[in-house]
Amino acid sequence: MTLPGPLPHGIRRFTLGSGPLKRTSDTVEFVSRVVVLLVVLLSVPVALAVGTAVRSDLAATARQQAEERTRVTAVVTADAVAPADASPRTRVPVPARWTSPGGEPVGGEVPARPTTRAGDTLTLWTTADGRRSDEPMTPAEVRRSTLVLVGAGWAGSVGAVVLLHTALCRLLDRLRDRRWTCEWARVEPTWSRRVP
Repeated sequence: MTLPGPLPHGIRRFTLGSGPLKRTSDTVEFVSRVVVLLVVLLSVPVALAVGTAVRSDLAATARQQAEERTRVTAVVTADAVAPADASPRTRVPVPARWTSPGGEPVGGEVPARPTTRAGDTLTLWTTADGRRSDEPMTPAEVRRSTLVLVGAGWAGSVGAVVLLHTALCRLLDRLRDRRWTCEWARVEPTWSRRVP
């Protein structure tokens, strides 16, 4: 006796039913559904483990960057040259001078706002030898990068499995349709005869 309700109906739908009309292709589709379900369920703990490893690696990289890079103040040596219609958010290269962590004077171009004038000071990050570098990764950037990398990997893997399942279902539907057409072509003439 089958119980009425949404749960038994959902289970029967997921397993594609049973009985003498169940075909091999139905079993293959059911196995494919089970594989998709397992991949989705198992991908969550795998993604969490990978996320922990990625975050640890990125945090170590951020610590190394913070140790190797130094924040210095640079003095702009010439006015910024920018088009008249330049946005205040635009950055243009300006010549500047600063002192390396070792105490030696260094010069070069640094990005600045179009309104920057000679004598203004800018804060920038340098390597131990005074070369300009990017700011070390912050904890917020580590978290964001971890979420993006792990999220993209998880979505890509689950999406690939779902796409493979969808392609398999379409292939099975075509095979069923072909088989049904062949069987109907064999049976249909006997059904179309007139019975005396």
